[in-house]
Amino acid sequence: MKRYFNTFTKTLFFTIITFLFLGIVYYRVTQTIMPFFRPTIGAILMSLIIALAIRVFKSEKGKAYVNVILGYLIIIPAMFVLRQVFGTFLFRQVWSLYILIAIVGVIYFIALLVASKRYKSEVDELNRLLLDKQQNNGLDEEESEEE
Repeated sequence: MKRYFNTFTKTLFFTIITFLFLGIVYYRVTQTIMPFFRPTIGAILMSLIIALAIRVFKSEKGKAYVNVILGYLIIIPAMFVLRQVFGTFLFRQVWSLYILIAIVGVIYFIALLVASKRYKSEVDELNRLLLDKQQNNGLDEEESEEE
């Protein structure tokens, strides 16, 4: 829970900054002042959702590709929150956000597969080196016993 709260506070900070910027853009586009309550509640909800998705992404339990898929499924409601907070003035085409998330998801998935294969090859190499060292130590001990 401590890790989740730490992740939540970091995402809340960046979400508030993003919502502040989007609030300024909203004001410039519509010339209406948005009440402070909507973006604040929206930022808190989005931070909760994003923090949960990050925790799922970083989870080492289970398969990595399942964690990526679950993480992106968790993020989907955040897009609805964003659209409800700022309305259709800024996000006329919500599918553009989904396409962007899908592209980032595919890139993340490919990077995760490459890193996983590299990690597995490094682990195999280190295990081989450790086994060689143990065998060499075993031979050295037998030679010292013979002397």
